[in-house]
Amino acid sequence: MNRALLILAHGSRAQGSEETVYKIAEKLKAAGEYRDVKVAFLQFNRPNIAESVNKLVSKGITEIVAAPAFLFTGNHVLKDIPEELKKVKAICPEVRIALAEPIGYDDRICGIISERAKGNLVEL
Repeated sequence: MNRALLILAHGSRAQGSEETVYKIAEKLKAAGEYRDVKVAFLQFNRPNIAESVNKLVSKGITEIVAAPAFLFTGNHVLKDIPEELKKVKAICPEVRIALAEPIGYDDRICGIISERAKGNLVEL
């Protein structure tokens, strides 16, 4: 198996947000569906897309699925991410790179929101 997952996150200055994305990546890697799972940030944090792809390629990965961890389709999903992935593809033409839809398209989001609204609530 030479397939890796690249989780694309927006990046945030908020304390703990980066840690959350890395925990998700660890869980996905432990599931064993991919040889490796890396994270790349579009703003504020490192590594960026090129840095993460280069790490995967250096490990012998030949197929990368880039999965945006975004709820909505915006400029990042429509323009920025494809442009960055095309730049990387030009440098690593031997690697197959595919882009998944952002998570906001998944109907399970409604169930997650509903479950959270029934769970541990903080009174304000």
